[in-house]
Amino acid sequence: MKSRTKLQKMKKFIPLYLMMVPSLLYLIINNYLPMFGLVIAFKNVNFKKGILGSDWAGFQNFKYLFATQDAWVITRNTLLYNIAFILVHTFLAICLAIILSELTAQKSKRFYQSVTLLPYLISMVIVSYLVNAFLSSDTGFLNNSVLPLLGIEPVSWLSLIHI
Repeated sequence: MKSRTKLQKMKKFIPLYLMMVPSLLYLIINNYLPMFGLVIAFKNVNFKKGILGSDWAGFQNFKYLFATQDAWVITRNTLLYNIAFILVHTFLAICLAIILSELTAQKSKRFYQSVTLLPYLISMVIVSYLVNAFLSSDTGFLNNSVLPLLGIEPVSWLSLIHI
């Protein structure tokens, strides 16, 4: 009797389980599959044999790395950069929070909060599509809507950007 009620409860939540599948796939693909690459650190990689076919090296690669003089410099620089970035970002975040808390106009406070948080919430792929849609020389909003109103010839905006 109890197993039948459990089965009925599980059937009731099937739509929720189906909604959970894409998130679980995303989690597995982006968080767990890359861990497979950790095996490379413990192998003498021969690309003819492939990663799994290569000979096992154990900690020999780490012994070789830490036997060089550069290993400690690399480790020190990594730690110092991380500490510096954590301190600077924390300080700047606290300063920004204090500045935003001092704003009295609710509309401007919401606007500035949105402007500062949106880059963390929007995928850079979406941002690149939006930039392309806005600045494209053929189909971009700027070249097809704004510049003709001003009597200006279309500009190839994306070729002006130098990284």
